[in-house]
Amino acid sequence: MAFVVVQGRPAPRSRLRIALVLASGAATTVILGVYAKLHPAGGQGTFKILFDSMLAFKSWFTTAAMVLAFAQLLTGLRVRDQLPWPRTTPIWLTDVHRLLGTLTLLVSLPVAYHCLWALGFTFSGVGGRVFWHSVAGCAFYGMFVSKMLAVRIDRLPRWLIPVLGGVAFSLLVVVWVTSAAYYLTGQIG
Repeated sequence: MAFVVVQGRPAPRSRLRIALVLASGAATTVILGVYAKLHPAGGQGTFKILFDSMLAFKSWFTTAAMVLAFAQLLTGLRVRDQLPWPRTTPIWLTDVHRLLGTLTLLVSLPVAYHCLWALGFTFSGVGGRVFWHSVAGCAFYGMFVSKMLAVRIDRLPRWLIPVLGGVAFSLLVVVWVTSAAYYLTGQIG
């Protein structure tokens, strides 16, 4: 069945599906934020296997997630014919795009686990940086849930998945800028 558009807007069933996708992501965001706020923070903890500190570990893993996410953004743009190179899209590029997304999630999970478990959600911090970091971190995983649902649900508008992916990437940038960038430039740590 083809996607039905009425006066430039999605049909009512498509709007319901879009609302379900967005509501699921919003619920994930809220659940993570509430858990992080209510769970008693356990402190920094240690991670001395490969890194000098937990902050170093989290900063480098978040940076790795950013690099992977940027590569996924580029492959997604090419898969959607928004980039002219390579001239022909390799058949395996879609698989690489998915693999990059999976690796981004896997690399980010230990960082998120530590942030939620050991540090929690805070409303204080230097100039609101920590607050916005907390909001963006929870929203990133909510947007990830929305995107994964949108990929699996049929008859959604073609523009929805790239928009959700772009928002997820933007949220990860905010997470990186409000945390790892500070550590890597020597402003914290």
